[in-house]
Amino acid sequence: MKPIYVFTLITALCLFNCNSKTPKQDLTMEKRLIEEKNYPKTNNYPEADTNDNEMEADFVRAANIYDKKELTALNAIITSRDWVVYNDVNGRPIKRNRIAVVTTKIENRCFLQHMFFQQDADGSSYGETYVSDVYGWKEFDCSLKK
Repeated sequence: MKPIYVFTLITALCLFNCNSKTPKQDLTMEKRLIEEKNYPKTNNYPEADTNDNEMEADFVRAANIYDKKELTALNAIITSRDWVVYNDVNGRPIKRNRIAVVTTKIENRCFLQHMFFQQDADGSSYGETYVSDVYGWKEFDCSLKK
């Protein structure tokens, strides 16, 4: 067997074994890393572009079931005014997404993270909301929360 094939096989097995931890172990480790890490701090609490209690609750639900989410989401602040709709070549909607900031708290420290929420088109309506992308943990002063 060629060395490059052996190396590829070993790397693949290592990746498979490294990702086989239980979600609870991953959650505990991620929480500890967040507690120990000094994330960038912000003095600005995000302002909502729109207020919709039902949509905010849906975004919190989606954030909490997102399999890579490190902590429990407390609330969502919708920071994009409207849904961005993506169409196929014939002009039919295939999906839409919206951006919100989700907040969480560990002991006396508050954090926020930007998340993209997506819904796939399902004929004449849209399906269940899910998290399609995340970026930018920031720490903020808990007293800024409105």
